[in-house]
Amino acid sequence: MKNNLTDILTEVLVFPYDVATITSLTEACSTYAEKITLEQFEACVLHLCLDIPATSFMQSINESTGHSFPTQVFRALAGHVVGLALSTDQEGVGKFLYPLALRNVLKCHQPGSEGIINKCIDIPRFNAIEAYWQKNAAIPAIKPSDLLTNLYDKDSWADTSLEIDEQFEDIKSLAKYYCRAEFDKDFANKTLQRNQDAYVFMYEAVMNMTSRDWLYAAEEPVKVLKSLGVGGGATTLSTVKSRLSACRADTGTDIEITSVFRRFIFSNDYPAIGHQRISPLHFGIAMFYELLYECLKSDCYE
Repeated sequence: MKNNLTDILTEVLVFPYDVATITSLTEACSTYAEKITLEQFEACVLHLCLDIPATSFMQSINESTGHSFPTQVFRALAGHVVGLALSTDQEGVGKFLYPLALRNVLKCHQPGSEGIINKCIDIPRFNAIEAYWQKNAAIPAIKPSDLLTNLYDKDSWADTSLEIDEQFEDIKSLAKYYCRAEFDKDFANKTLQRNQDAYVFMYEAVMNMTSRDWLYAAEEPVKVLKSLGVGGGATTLSTVKSRLSACRADTGTDIEITSVFRRFIFSNDYPAIGHQRISPLHFGIAMFYELLYECLKSDCYE
């Protein structure tokens, strides 16, 4: 993926800019991408996918270049910056949050952004999402020891003669095994009832998945959602909204701007996506990743 600004701008310009202007814009975008915050990245993603102007970004580019540019140019510039930011090695949870923020909005991008997206987004960058989950959902094996034997008939930790520093990792693994076992038991017989709406059922299942004491209790979340066996054709998000609003599935507060489906359904935002059609299964998967993003961002950035 070259993410070449000259090539990207052909999606929004009839006549190309001169070399000096392209150089100036390239440098301004590179500088912005190098220091971009998660909130600034979110704004650029919304600008790219839904054409919602990222005002502070536009102002920064104008100030850096000393020129003002037509509105349509900034959508291409936003895409260029998003691509640059994704290609930068993020640390910690950032490796997961940046591509996930984009994916959560990308699922309802407007047709006018498709050409820009194809030229600036390196699809393999999304692999970081599954890699992050797999890493955190893994449960280290318990080392061979007398831990359990020493605990069975003891009344307190002091009676075990065990050192907590030596046993802590094994105890943590046991706690994770317990959380996963409880999760598997809860979902083993979870099925859609005859009088339940499929979209409400999937949303409640996802809320259950993302509100566990250990966030990574589901080893393979998408596989779990598929195993629920909820079929059915696609319907519009406007219809889904009426069904979920009627059951008060959410209060609509504190929803991230990149959780586009949740914002549409519970906060009346992004009305243009109401015509988009989605099946119950893919709706559940989308909701899972939106809620996951909100959980991790809240834990790590606030």
